[in-house]
Amino acid sequence: MCLIAIAWQAHPRYDLIVAANRDEFYDRPTQVAHWWPDAPHVYGGRDQRAGGAWCGADTAGRWAAVTNVRERGAGKEYRSRGDLVREALAQTATLTGYANDVAAARYTYRPFNLLLADQNRLHFLSNRGTCQDVLMAPGVHAISNGHWGEHWPKTERAQLELQALVARREVSAPALFALLAASDTAATPSLPATGVGPETEQLLSALFVHGRAYGTRASTLLLRDRSGRVDFYERGFDRNARVTHDQHECWSYT
Repeated sequence: MCLIAIAWQAHPRYDLIVAANRDEFYDRPTQVAHWWPDAPHVYGGRDQRAGGAWCGADTAGRWAAVTNVRERGAGKEYRSRGDLVREALAQTATLTGYANDVAAARYTYRPFNLLLADQNRLHFLSNRGTCQDVLMAPGVHAISNGHWGEHWPKTERAQLELQALVARREVSAPALFALLAASDTAATPSLPATGVGPETEQLLSALFVHGRAYGTRASTLLLRDRSGRVDFYERGFDRNARVTHDQHECWSYT
């Protein structure tokens, strides 16, 4: 994922609301969201090149998602970031225990931001920046490809727009998909400098990215109801930003 906006313990009906865009090269092979044959209690998309995942949830109501941290020179000797989501949900231990394992081995992975949620905790982990291990406070948060606490136009916009939907009690799948579909870019003076050049920085500043070889491949929503229901939505896109699929799966958890 390259943009994740989360409302955690901030809404009367939903204790967890997620709106996220996955940006990737269009030619990278991907499976749409499905129940995983090798972990039948897990639902989410899969990367067919490395075998990992960018976002998923399980029948216990747990959720995990990862973004890369934008920097040059992350070598092939490091483990895939997608393993973090796959392993978090496939294993049966607590996410707190898994978070401890990741913290101990964080520098064996390519640069990442990882979010893990069960019914009691939302955990942020990273192997970059000065803030690498956080138990998230209730509220609305957003993260992209930077370090925790950095102010990027796209994360600030996503956070403010999700806050407004929560405050107005207008959280719905159409409203969240509309939030994620914003393709206008930020003004140049406000852009971060991550080493990819000003033109690419501006392209990537949109919530919905549409480049020639790279862009938003999927928008994912998760609505976890306090009554014990999970609704998981995935909308896929091709290189022309046309919708290729709309998935909606729901289940109960205890």
